[in-house]
Amino acid sequence: MADQIQLPNNERTPLLRGASNNHAYENGRDATPEPEEDFVHFNDQVKTWRRRRWISLVASAFLIVAFVHSSFSPRNLVQTAASTDEDNFLMIQEAYNSCLNETALQSIGVAPLVNLIDQVATSFPVAEGAYGGDGPLEEADYAALSETVLLLERMAVSVFVALTAGADDKNPNAVIVQAYPGGLSLPSPEYYQDNETVAAYRTMLGEVFATLLPTNSSRSSAKELAQSVVDLETKIAAVTPPPEDQSDVTKYYNIVKIADVGKIGPAIGLDSVVKAVVPENYTAESMLLAFPEFLGNVSEIVSQTSKSTVQSYLIWHLIDMYSSYVEGPEVQPINRFSNTLSGKDPETKPERWKTCVSYVDSTLGWILSRFYIEATFSGEAKEYGDQIIMDIKHQFISKLNDLSWMDDSVKKLAVNKVNNIDQKIGYPTTSPNITNPEALQAYYSGLAISDSFFNNTLASNAREMNRTFSALGKPVDHGEWIMQADIVNAYYNPVGNEIVFPAGIMQFPVFELGLPGYVSYGAFASVAGHELSHAFDNSGRHYDENGNFTDWWTNNTVQEFDKRASCFVDQYNNFTVQGNNGESLHVNGRLTLGENIADAGGISAAFAAWKNRTESAPDQTLPGLDFFSHEQLFFVFYANWWCGKTRKEQAIQYIYTDPHSPAFARVLGTTANSRAFRESFNCPVKEPTCELW
Repeated sequence: MADQIQLPNNERTPLLRGASNNHAYENGRDATPEPEEDFVHFNDQVKTWRRRRWISLVASAFLIVAFVHSSFSPRNLVQTAASTDEDNFLMIQEAYNSCLNETALQSIGVAPLVNLIDQVATSFPVAEGAYGGDGPLEEADYAALSETVLLLERMAVSVFVALTAGADDKNPNAVIVQAYPGGLSLPSPEYYQDNETVAAYRTMLGEVFATLLPTNSSRSSAKELAQSVVDLETKIAAVTPPPEDQSDVTKYYNIVKIADVGKIGPAIGLDSVVKAVVPENYTAESMLLAFPEFLGNVSEIVSQTSKSTVQSYLIWHLIDMYSSYVEGPEVQPINRFSNTLSGKDPETKPERWKTCVSYVDSTLGWILSRFYIEATFSGEAKEYGDQIIMDIKHQFISKLNDLSWMDDSVKKLAVNKVNNIDQKIGYPTTSPNITNPEALQAYYSGLAISDSFFNNTLASNAREMNRTFSALGKPVDHGEWIMQADIVNAYYNPVGNEIVFPAGIMQFPVFELGLPGYVSYGAFASVAGHELSHAFDNSGRHYDENGNFTDWWTNNTVQEFDKRASCFVDQYNNFTVQGNNGESLHVNGRLTLGENIADAGGISAAFAAWKNRTESAPDQTLPGLDFFSHEQLFFVFYANWWCGKTRKEQAIQYIYTDPHSPAFARVLGTTANSRAFRESFNCPVKEPTCELW
């Protein structure tokens, strides 16, 4: 038996020992299911954890990732900041305090929001006596509607479509304007078919409209206008593409001339909006318009809708965006409805300091990230992360070369793609360089932070909007990250062919330098393998080694891939969560296909990488874990990463909107698809249920 490692006596020890406190070991194997049947509950300690772990009233879910940030509190940064970049710290402190001062917010009330509402009402006016009795829009109204869409866009409020700028899938070094389906307030189109949800939504809108619509006439018609806005959004929901199509580059990638955009959706006038938001020295000739038929359908719907309804819709989306930045009884119905929709107590509010830390992260996140990495991320951790990811790359290349179903010509290109993947670990050193206080100060130059929470939000949103569109006409900035360093997540960017791992995810219990390899390889390396596998999932496979969306696979290889991918679709379609009224709601195997393929490929590459690493450096055994082999512990720590509880209402929302399968399905499905898991636990059947990489 390998030597045992000594555990420190701190808050981490129970999390490690908890994985081994298996009652089956103490009381006989009949106490738990076999691992191949239900690995989620194979470890009896997990059952105990789930039973005892309550979800707070302010939360819709609780996951093990909540422990990842336990060693870092942004509220205790004064000492850290004083000797480094005090000016930057004072900036985030000012933003934080402006959010924290609820007394001032309550005194101000909804006045700042009312000011914005008045701007929208002025831009798209309705005659005082016309509310509820006016006819549909006329062509003469289209210009004012387009101007109001632009006004809202400058406030970071998207209506009808979501407008942005980003890398061109077929020319990844060029930035283009992009527009995607939008226009809904409820989480997904399915919610507009649920009578109970729609009734609650309509009631909430009526209460909000009765106090915040701009005129006496509109406020007195609040209930009727609430109903008409719900009807408008229900019609938009009916023409909204399903989420699995919206994530399919072969379906959403449509380049359209700007002049034609105006013809497709004349009532919206998106062409005029685009021309107004791009830089003065940039000529917008074409753009990516995802699902042009959606814009056309929405334009037709809007053209048949009354002007008072359209005005109320525009105002509602503004209110929805900014209601959390004001305090007052006028916006409380929104909070109650949102809480109910996610299964929380209607009257609950999160602890204010947590809200304000999140606010600082979304407003001045790179400054906060600088202090985060100083407190939590070492050079040795970055080197270890690099080692793990290089190990993953080597194993993935080996697996590609061994595939029987992939043509040799494609294998060669696939290997080139793996070798060309840019791995980014911890934090960015350009755009901005967060290790340099002056670079951070320059990055946020022009953003004025004051003691006004609402004005800070407006200023930050305007800056971000300008920053996004100012990239047009310039080469893609490949030094830019889309996640801050303190985020507990990771991503693969197909257009950049890059995998990115913020320091936030490289923390205990996912990643730890001083523990045996099966801890970090079981958890973090599986994440790393997951992100790399995205380069070859049903979406990523369409992009070549340089991030170009192109056909680089042979027809035979595509057919073989699709045959194996359909196995994953069928497998995950069979997982269910409890829906409303107790019926079973099935996972959408097509929506979650990319993530499920990545989970299977990730754990396969991670296990192989770990086994190869232990040949020269065997792992020690953690105390109390000698019931498990090291191979089994690899999977225990993988599954530990997904421990959590989710409220029924939130789980339902995830089914409709989240491309990831529920956590329990990610454990059960992934282990069923792992030959190494089946062999490690001596399962009767060693063949994976589904397998690609």
